[in-house]
Amino acid sequence: MQTTQNIATKYNDIKDISLVDFLGVETEQTLPAHQIWKDKPTIVIVIRRPGCQFCREEAKIFHENRQTIEEAMGMKMVCIVHEKEGSDIFQNESWHGQVYFDPEKGFYKGLGGGGHLRTGGWEQLIKPSFWLNFVRNKRSGVKGNFEGDGSILGGLLVVNAGNGGIAYEHIEKVWGDIAHADKVLEACSRVSGVPLSKETVAKAQEDHDALHQKMQQSSHATGETGAEPSGGACAPAAAPASGSSSA
Repeated sequence: MQTTQNIATKYNDIKDISLVDFLGVETEQTLPAHQIWKDKPTIVIVIRRPGCQFCREEAKIFHENRQTIEEAMGMKMVCIVHEKEGSDIFQNESWHGQVYFDPEKGFYKGLGGGGHLRTGGWEQLIKPSFWLNFVRNKRSGVKGNFEGDGSILGGLLVVNAGNGGIAYEHIEKVWGDIAHADKVLEACSRVSGVPLSKETVAKAQEDHDALHQKMQQSSHATGETGAEPSGGACAPAAAPASGSSSA
């Protein structure tokens, strides 16, 4: 199927990336990325950090749509991580699906077509969109931790089967900038050829709209004081000397 979105990520930059299957196996196995979507179109969620509460929220949202995506549409869903720390907990508690390790950070460099790692540091904290994402996550009840490196931004791709290329992309621009499930479901419908019910799309959109409404009603969004971002795992507890972040 032809791509319908203006895609910045180049398929040739991701198709041969070496990934490691490492969770729940006796012996780790390395495979090229194109093996994943060889037979089925695939959603590839590039996770910023397994312990990140935003990343866990994204995983939870798409896991809730797993039956529609994998059974009704005949697609696959996988997550990519650039570090192993916390990946087992992420898989067992939030994702419940396949996770691959990207040791060379190939997907992270390839997202957006820039060929380099996109990072977010403490300057992310001054962006209004970060605080909206933070409040949305706090309202969702998904928790995280501060373990690992969260400075490298991720994203999401919908990849056609075989060498059909990339059909949809979402590039994380600030911490917590997760893809909207309704947009991804619509892309999956185009790719798989399986129509979506209006109820399914509406439900996915309503879930995100409800979170957005809670953000707008929060003290961060209305400008009220007295609500500090304590206890979350979107940003490091203290500024790191090296300039990196653990969000």
